[in-house]
Amino acid sequence: MIKHASGSFTRPADTTAYASGDLIANSTTAGSVVAPEITGVSAVMGGEVMLHRVGLRKTGTSATNANIRVHLFRADPATVTNGDNGAISVSGAADYLGQWDVASMQAFTDGCVGHVTPANPVPIRLGANLGSLYALLEARAAYTPASAEVFTVTLDVEAL
Repeated sequence: MIKHASGSFTRPADTTAYASGDLIANSTTAGSVVAPEITGVSAVMGGEVMLHRVGLRKTGTSATNANIRVHLFRADPATVTNGDNGAISVSGAADYLGQWDVASMQAFTDGCVGHVTPANPVPIRLGANLGSLYALLEARAAYTPASAEVFTVTLDVEAL
């Protein structure tokens, strides 16, 4: 049975445009960046899950240039070198699961939504914290955010 696991964060209260390769995060201060924890993976406990789809929702209503890469980790990334709107630079290679590009989003009056579905489901071995995965977002175009925009990453996963 496929379960939905999700995690959210609120980006800073500014509308400074991102360049391709910039981190989209909760804080402009590197030491204060927190990778959103994607909870609900524990509902499919067992040490390994199959990833069927990655979804991204944001509260801002503009989909213009909302081309966003979702980086997934099996453990909280240890060091995020820059804050929001700085070039993405992070440690955690041993726990890195991969990247999924949400290349376009559908605009609605109350936000935007986009998904990426792998051609084949992706098996993921969970880390020591079997209940969660972690995500970092990277702008892949010159995206102008809404002030204090909330981003939610949703994973459709199935226990193996």
